[in-house]
Amino acid sequence: MSSRAYVAANHKLFKRVIQCLTWLACCLVMPVSKAQLEEAVDADIEWNLGIGLGAFEYHLYPGAQNTNNFVLPAPYFTYRSEKFEIDRGIKSFIYDSELIIIDISADFNLPVDSDDTVARQGMPDLDLMLQAGPSVEFLLNDARRNYFDARFEIPLRAAIVSDFTTVDGIGYVLEPRFSFAHRRHGSHGLDHKFTVGIRFGSRDFHSYYYDVQPEFATPERPAFSSRGGFGGSLLRYKLSYRTDDFVYWAFARYQSLAGAEFEDSPLVVQKDYTFLGIGFSWIFASSFD
Repeated sequence: MSSRAYVAANHKLFKRVIQCLTWLACCLVMPVSKAQLEEAVDADIEWNLGIGLGAFEYHLYPGAQNTNNFVLPAPYFTYRSEKFEIDRGIKSFIYDSELIIIDISADFNLPVDSDDTVARQGMPDLDLMLQAGPSVEFLLNDARRNYFDARFEIPLRAAIVSDFTTVDGIGYVLEPRFSFAHRRHGSHGLDHKFTVGIRFGSRDFHSYYYDVQPEFATPERPAFSSRGGFGGSLLRYKLSYRTDDFVYWAFARYQSLAGAEFEDSPLVVQKDYTFLGIGFSWIFASSFD
């Protein structure tokens, strides 16, 4: 397929992904004021600003057989202070002790054009989904004395969907998990994190992705109504390696739907879900400079 045909075939996806990235970038950057960045040299604050390129491949939604891939410019921004952190995610340390941390957990799913899937042909599209909520984290080692961090996390997140004109709530997600992370020494080197856990969702959350209303039922796609409860198991791994001016990064997300309450939905064609990404960023401004 030529590059022109590829862009044309994915025009709608590119447009929606760029909308998502713009919205998420605003959410990330807005909490950090210009004055905070200017004071970073004198305060215990670390920040980096850059731009790069990322390649991504993913199943359209957990349970979908169809996959997609795209390459996009990838902005790079990190910010770390005593009470707030942006680094491939957002953390706001509401409570921090030697044993327990209470902060904010967030996640997302990309929008899906139902015409791009086999199972959802003729059904409504899936909008961008965002999740956010509190997370209680139990520290399993003394991360202050070394660069290895082990913890048991219990995030509870409310979920919303939006087509950028309206916003609707679709329930909540509970995701107890263990995480193991190794952070780089100083401003250079390797930084990686591994997470393993299970997921539970409310009925509304499962229904948004896996219900088949009677008006959309066909002989091959019978009507289905989801229940709340177990939503599968998950694995995540992400790493980055930084030099003076560049960060090379990769991540992998895997979710198994085996045993999930919606496992028998006709929209669950494949019980394995993956989201892969790899890329690099050029750092053109940093508190380390």
